[in-house]
Formats: sequence, structure tokens, C-alpha cells
Amino acid sequence: MKTTINEVVVEGLILKTTPYKENDMILHVYTREYGKIGIIARGVRKMTSKNARATQQMMLSEFTIHLKKGLSVLMKASPLDYLRHIEENLESEIVANYILEYFYRYIEENNPIEKEFDILYDSLKKLDQGYPPLLVYLLFNVFILDHNGVSLDVDGCVICGSPKVVSISLTDGGFLCEEHLSNHTVFDKAVLKGFRHIHKIPLEHIDQLHLSNEVIRQLIPLMEQFIEEYTGVILKTSTFIQQIV
Repeated sequence: MKTTINEVVVEGLILKTTPYKENDMILHVYTREYGKIGIIARGVRKMTSKNARATQQMMLSEFTIHLKKGLSVLMKASPLDYLRHIEENLESEIVANYILEYFYRYIEENNPIEKEFDILYDSLKKLDQGYPPLLVYLLFNVFILDHNGVSLDVDGCVICGSPKVVSISLTDGGFLCEEHLSNHTVFDKAVLKGFRHIHKIPLEHIDQLHLSNEVIRQLIPLMEQFIEEYTGVILKTSTFIQQIV
């Protein structure tokens, strides 16, 4: 929403905060209207700052800003959703930081895409609501593949199309049937079914996914191999993901 010349009101999720000078902070924010932008919040590190409570990483806030090329300038910030329950669970916090890091490092600036905003907020909201963090992690990794133009074949064997699949091939990009198994590992039906479902059921319908912890933990290294092989995405927070897996 625009108020005066170059003054706008936007909703945004704070991906990262960077201390600047003595009392200022640079906010890296993903907004629905303008995509990822940088905002300088002057004096926000002072104890008396009225904007401090609305300028913390991993929260949704409303910002009144002077919109500029480069860094916009914060005039006022109001909290909309603290997402405070995420920090009550270590696994949820680690997965949330993984999500934030991807958006901070790999999402293009000043390129608003509503689907991206929805994925970001929905992922964090599901963690805040107590959904299994590693399931949210799997679904977010499906988004990473999609964001990098990778579409895996999960409707049948990638070679012949047979629905009777027994394995998942990294090199071929999807399922394999027994006839084309070669030296690939045979997977349990529950793992094969789970792999298909995480690619077919979007995050907003996470309630429709009923995967055991064992299946989730078998799917994680598979998805991480696809991420590494097909996207080249490397995130520092992946180290912490490994610790909880």
C-alpha cells in the first residue's frame, strides 16, 4: 500500500538481520509486494526503540518504509506474527533457519512472486503450529528442486513408465521398475509411496501426509542427494540438519 511519494506500507518476513553502525540494523526482508528487499532500521538497537520488537529475525511484520533502490529506510514497524513457538523446539528452529537461509542466499532480489511468499510463510507457520519439522524440511526441499527447474518423475518408471516401481534413481531422476533396476537399491513400498506423496501433496495440505518417522528419515538423504546433484545448493544450516537426523 502506498501512502505518500516513495512511502509504502508492506508486509514482510525477516530473513536475516545485520548490525550496522552503533545502533542501526539492516533487515533483509521478503515482502509480498516487492520480493526480497533490504531495509535500514535506524536506532533500532537502542533500548528505547519503538520498532525493536517488530524487527527480529523469523517474524512477520508490517513496515512503513521510504522505498528506494538499494536500501529502503524504515519509518515504522509493527509485529503481525511472532512465530514464537518455533524457538521452543530445537528441530523446528533448525529447519526454520534452513528455510530462511535459502531465501536469503538463493532468492532473487526485487522480484516478487506470490508463490514464494506463500511457501516461505506457510513453511514457517507449519513449524510454529507444531507439525513434524523434518516433514516440513522434506516439503521445502521439493520447493528448492522446483525453484531450480528440477521436476522428478514420480508417476512411474522413468524408463518404461511402469507403475510397478521398486527403486529411486538419482541419475535417472525418478522411479525405476524391477526390469530396469540394474544395481540400484530396492526400497520398501512405504518409502516409495512417501517419495511420491511429498512431490504430489503441497505444503498447505500437509495434513494429508501420514509418513512414519522411519520413512521420513529414509527420504531425507535421498532428497538431499537430489538437491546436491541437480541444484548445487549448499547451505551452512545443512550441518545442523544432519545432527538432528
